[in-house]
Amino acid sequence: MSAVVLALALACCQDGYTVRKEHPRIFIDDPKAVASRVDGVLAADYKIVKDRADAAARRGASELGTNGWGSPIAMMDCALAACVEKAAGREGKKYVDVIVALWGDGTMISKRAGSQFGFHALAYDWVYDQLTPDQRVRYGEALGSWLTWYTDKPVIQLKNGHWEYNQTWGPSHLNIPHSRDALTQKLFISLTILGAGTKYEADAKAFLDSWHQRVPKECIPAFDRMGGVWSESYGHGGYGPVVVVAWAFHAWRTATGIDLFKQLKPWGYPVEEPRWVAYTMMPHNERTAWIDDGDGARPGEFCRAAPMLRDGLSQWFVARGRAGLLQSRWELVSSMDPAIAATGPETLPLGYLFGGAGHVYMRSAWNDPNATWAFFGAGPQFAGHSRDDEGHFLVARKGAVVSRQGGQGSNDEDYYSGGSIIYNLTTIFDPEEKFRRDRKNENDGGLLRHVYEDGPYPRERGHTVAFEQAKAYTYAAADLTRGYSAKKAKEVTRQILYLRGPKEYFVIFDRVEATQADFARHFFLHVPTEPEKKGGGLSWLSLPEADGDKSVLSTGRSRAFLRTLLPAQAGVNVRGDGAWGHPLEPAGQYDHVAPGRRQPPLCAWRIEVADPGKGARTLFLHVLELADDSVAVPTDLRLVGAAGVDIGERWKIRFNAEGALGGSVGDSPLTTSIRTESQYR
Repeated sequence: MSAVVLALALACCQDGYTVRKEHPRIFIDDPKAVASRVDGVLAADYKIVKDRADAAARRGASELGTNGWGSPIAMMDCALAACVEKAAGREGKKYVDVIVALWGDGTMISKRAGSQFGFHALAYDWVYDQLTPDQRVRYGEALGSWLTWYTDKPVIQLKNGHWEYNQTWGPSHLNIPHSRDALTQKLFISLTILGAGTKYEADAKAFLDSWHQRVPKECIPAFDRMGGVWSESYGHGGYGPVVVVAWAFHAWRTATGIDLFKQLKPWGYPVEEPRWVAYTMMPHNERTAWIDDGDGARPGEFCRAAPMLRDGLSQWFVARGRAGLLQSRWELVSSMDPAIAATGPETLPLGYLFGGAGHVYMRSAWNDPNATWAFFGAGPQFAGHSRDDEGHFLVARKGAVVSRQGGQGSNDEDYYSGGSIIYNLTTIFDPEEKFRRDRKNENDGGLLRHVYEDGPYPRERGHTVAFEQAKAYTYAAADLTRGYSAKKAKEVTRQILYLRGPKEYFVIFDRVEATQADFARHFFLHVPTEPEKKGGGLSWLSLPEADGDKSVLSTGRSRAFLRTLLPAQAGVNVRGDGAWGHPLEPAGQYDHVAPGRRQPPLCAWRIEVADPGKGARTLFLHVLELADDSVAVPTDLRLVGAAGVDIGERWKIRFNAEGALGGSVGDSPLTTSIRTESQYR
């Protein structure tokens, strides 16, 4: 039996999985079906692909390159056009010719500087049947040389990483920068060169065996545990795993028929991913929120993965991509199933808990740019980039209402940004506390600083203990104690109650107990416009352009009223137009100017609430009321008992001042557990 025939036999008969013999294997499960769709429902999308491919074929191989930090769209368009035209019985040789001219002798694929080897593997798969036998081997060997890159062995190593880390999977530009195991790129390579007669046949089989053994056994449980929120937020997630995890799972499905998506729980990543992206989009501008290391991006990157996710909400994102979020169409044309009807997010609950990350989202409505939106997060750390911000919350209505300290910067470049003081948290100030990297990390009284610290993961920093979604309200409670140094913190908990209606309120109740009475407690809130004293508290306006947008979808502005009911005789201070350290840290009393400080999100004002009491325990009770900007007077409030508040005539809220978290809304007890059953119906 010849080497080629033997290789093909191996491709057909693996241990527990079968890689189909014919190409394409990746993304395209039936070329003739795709060819039929591009002459019908996907005609407009394919025209964009083909027009760009035609232009590249006319101008030559120089049109196919990129700067290495983006998708080589023209090359992918040429490869897809070649595949589709062949399946349709039309001539597509010119598209193959220009790709071959780009690849030359194969060196540009194998070279370690600049090769987008994952995309080259995908293009190779799509044009495989139109390459000569010599070209298949030459380019297949250039690709195969990558299977031992970084890991030394052609198997999954999780070398200097783990399943929930972006560099394990590789970036969305599918090359070396920010790749370690490079699982997505190597899966593409192994699937497409298997049976091609290269000297890397054994390596390709070894990687596929490793994938087949380890992903169902280890990765699927890890992704079920992490849930639909990528461990490093939409920032580092958007740089890779928001896209490439779905790409890898879909490639395995089209090449082997094994559907890893169906092996996940309804809340596993990436099955729950489209819900996360929908919930994190703020109504007034449809940007993803500035959570963790998120960068306020629009969800265009997720639109590249949406065609692979075979559900109605993902199809809705496909439509958003077509409407302007997608620069390319090859992802959509190759992988979309037009038979799946789009289902918008309006069918989802107004309150939702992402259990793995402990992220809670709350809103007043879907499909309304003037709607109220809020986030509250408390969960474990799954990856090193995750910020130490457990208990942090955000609120938006016609722009940012409660944000975080403005500006952008990583913890390595901006140590102030890497701490707790930029978030809306409570602090316990131990004057002797030292933080990691303490030469630059000042004492901010906040959470232990784990950001960029090595694992093991997940690491407990705080967790959501109760969640309830009702028509009139959303409630969440979190125990944050283990996020703080045990030397100073005996209890740190936060409960947030969002009350819907013609008038809207957020009731924030914090129980903070220090190990020593002289460890002062503070409540911090960051707001985008200057607060003024009004209605027995503070008032400010939303800032629609806080994310740098010159125009937004919402109309007008909203007004916020904040009133502090506890502690009694609280000391309230407003600090603004700068980034200031903790008020009790002598070394922090200066403006922490940094290159990214004036960049979005724009939020220059900080409200500080101090407890003047002498004991070690503080109850912070705040009511944040949202109204239109024309409203001048807030609703009447009345403190009731140890930790209760009556808001106008409608709401009677009672919290437990000690013991189990919880309380009541009118006659209804607040849950002391997590109720999410209806989320997954």
